[in-house]
Amino acid sequence: MRFLSAHYVFPVSSPPLRNGIVCVGNDGCIVDVIDTGGKLEEREKLEFYNGILVPGFVNAHCHLELSHLRSAIEPRMGLPDFISSIIKMRKSSPEIIINAAKAADEEMMKNGIVAVGDISNYTETIGVKSKSKIRYHTFVELFGLDSDRSKEILAAAQLAKNEYYNAGLSASLAPHAVYSLSEALWEALYQSYKSSPPHIVSMHHQESENENIQPHVLRCLAEASQCLLVHNTFSTEDDLAKYNTITRQFYFVLCPSSNLFIQNRLPNLLFYPQQKLCQNICLGTDSLASNTRLSVLEEMKIVHRHAPDIPLAMLVQWATLNGARALGFDNFCGSFEKGKTPGVNLITGIDFEKMKLTDKSGVFVKSFAPLV
Repeated sequence: MRFLSAHYVFPVSSPPLRNGIVCVGNDGCIVDVIDTGGKLEEREKLEFYNGILVPGFVNAHCHLELSHLRSAIEPRMGLPDFISSIIKMRKSSPEIIINAAKAADEEMMKNGIVAVGDISNYTETIGVKSKSKIRYHTFVELFGLDSDRSKEILAAAQLAKNEYYNAGLSASLAPHAVYSLSEALWEALYQSYKSSPPHIVSMHHQESENENIQPHVLRCLAEASQCLLVHNTFSTEDDLAKYNTITRQFYFVLCPSSNLFIQNRLPNLLFYPQQKLCQNICLGTDSLASNTRLSVLEEMKIVHRHAPDIPLAMLVQWATLNGARALGFDNFCGSFEKGKTPGVNLITGIDFEKMKLTDKSGVFVKSFAPLV
């Protein structure tokens, strides 16, 4: 048993505790969370740290299989050129892709990430994911504008999904974006969802102006229990307000570093706290093709830099519990609650007067979440 304490403990499912204590079993399971009332007394085996303790991070959007493209693409090219570069450069030997994915997986672990929503078009990363301490949900991505190939594209994606299943990994089919599927492929995907409704789907959302979800797209996504809409770079308050009546179904994933890398633009972060949708905001890193590191903390720091009015407790929730709920992993991670194995991260470099992250803030893993 370990007794971990810091200036503040963020259980996430309840308000922060000044000088709180997280009791962690040898198996990584949360045994108790103690509210000391701010008065911490010496006790045997107590470990006190300078900073805040938070649950392990959830990276709600990543592309592990693109990790070999690190530093390969010029920043601020704009979305069309970025996508063209990915298409031209993504092909490589399986060995290179697997080795880069393994290194990226290890990087995420060191950065306190315990769960990932990962986009895959192929199956090379299955071995990395099945051996990882990180819990993955894989979104097997579909795209294609040739209507005549819609059945072929769907069949190939279903085969890939089955390979993930056979490896003991959770997976579901997911469309790439509104503009990258033919109507025939949308219809084929809808029929697939209708016959076997997925628990979770994901889609890149409003990365460009005038990119709106059409009725046939929404009909398809609505077959899932939950849907992650990713990036939301050009989303407005009115756009998000449309989802207010169904916020339990839709989650909105922000990838600030990737947004800046590709388009030198951020979503309108300032209006997120004013929306009821703030309970459904998650954070993602995107891939190393559009990011220099895979760190949820770095994404949090960008948000604080550009939207300092967002409270730290809310930002921690975006980085942990919201992502866990979106991916269906909240039974084991996302918050310090008895019986969970969420991992424990120490965030240092906190401005306690303002309760903000700083540019010097860092993350140190104090207990990693074992797979259960």
